[in-house]
Amino acid sequence: EQQHVLLLQKRTMIQDLLHLLLLFHLPILGSSFSAVSSERQTKSSHTSFGRRFNRQSPTTTQLYYQVVEGRNQLVENAPTFCNEFTSPLDCGLQHVETSLLPSSEASDNAVYVMPLVISPKNYTKNFCMRGFIKNNRDWIDQQVLEYGAVLFRGFDINSAAEVEQEVKALEPDLSNEYRGTSPRNAVNGSTYVFSAAEVPSHYPIAQHLEMSFLPSPPRRLFFSALQAPKAKGGETALTDFRKVYRDIPEELREKLARKKLRYTRTHYKKGANPLFTNDISSLESWSEVFNTTDKSKVEEIAAKENLPIRWEGKNKDVFVSEYQSEPFQLHPITKEPVWFNHAQVFHWTTYPAELWNSFKRIRDIRLLLQSAKAWIMAFMTYVVFRRKMALTVTFGDGEPISMKEMGIIRKTIHRHMTFNRWQKGDLLEIDNFAISHGREPTYDKGRKIVVAWSSALDKSNDPVYGVRP
Repeated sequence: EQQHVLLLQKRTMIQDLLHLLLLFHLPILGSSFSAVSSERQTKSSHTSFGRRFNRQSPTTTQLYYQVVEGRNQLVENAPTFCNEFTSPLDCGLQHVETSLLPSSEASDNAVYVMPLVISPKNYTKNFCMRGFIKNNRDWIDQQVLEYGAVLFRGFDINSAAEVEQEVKALEPDLSNEYRGTSPRNAVNGSTYVFSAAEVPSHYPIAQHLEMSFLPSPPRRLFFSALQAPKAKGGETALTDFRKVYRDIPEELREKLARKKLRYTRTHYKKGANPLFTNDISSLESWSEVFNTTDKSKVEEIAAKENLPIRWEGKNKDVFVSEYQSEPFQLHPITKEPVWFNHAQVFHWTTYPAELWNSFKRIRDIRLLLQSAKAWIMAFMTYVVFRRKMALTVTFGDGEPISMKEMGIIRKTIHRHMTFNRWQKGDLLEIDNFAISHGREPTYDKGRKIVVAWSSALDKSNDPVYGVRP
């Protein structure tokens, strides 16, 4: 079996080398500077409840909820505090308007698909967002289920403490246990709000469902912009992973369903220096991941979370967790099949490829230079010297996922991306069992996005392949 795996690795390495040479030959010698399309428009197209869109749109872009009579009634002299509202004008649906953000230009003719944007009609500071959430929680949950993501825009949110209050109104059952791979810090003044990612802002973060490689990922995810980026880039892009499952070629989907995926996670006693690596997962030590330096407590936490682990290295201080996982899941409520894995994140081509895609969209020459450097560094590190990333993913039998296969996956994901240009005070709620998120690179160091997440939900691991997309 080991010889078979080595044979597969050698074959994949040769294929990747040929694919990489082709990749460099075409864009660099060809039209890499002239084949860049114009920047996507992210201006939202406002609609009223129940109105159909002018564009030819899928049914998911239609609002079926009918508000009560008097939906256009406004509070002309908004009170100073939200608790001064009285029924029926107490933070109701008649006081908000909705819109949608456009998807990627390469997807569905750039129709407006998600997230559903909810904004106050004619006032902000005096609008009681918590009161609105409390009075319309069922309706909001219905929209999250239908669209996959809801963006509250135009409300007065200025601090992590305020973010936490609004998020608790949306989801009382929050968690502050984090087993992900991007370094995060708790934000002062809150218990459940963290910095989104403590990595340089020009690092792209590929599309993913939060902690989808774990047995129990969070159900919901919440992002908020305390300070929006002013320069190009920096969006928190979204992708509908139900559509990704649908559009992955049948042959590759069948291969994934048959072989499954194998994750191997490695953390050292000390995290890597970000100046000498592009592998974000290697930045955290195992003590930072589990918030303890006691190996026995790490083992206890891992056992509780159903993570198989072992200790390697000369001093037995290298944390390793290796396990198989289903590549797809059924949505816990709608039972729709979902692309549910981190393969596109933990692949050696991801970092340079995401930089290249961002350059094509933003047209910042620094991203092109960074991408070229990253391609060379990644190929030498992971193909020539055959080093492993801190978190690697292969097919379940150990066969590496080839560059060609990963290119197909990445292209499918990017075809369905929506780019949310942050505005200060935005609050984004995401169904983590349907909609992925990622970060576009930016050289704006003032960007400040925070995150919170709900309690975990066990993956069902029910048979998915063969279910109609």
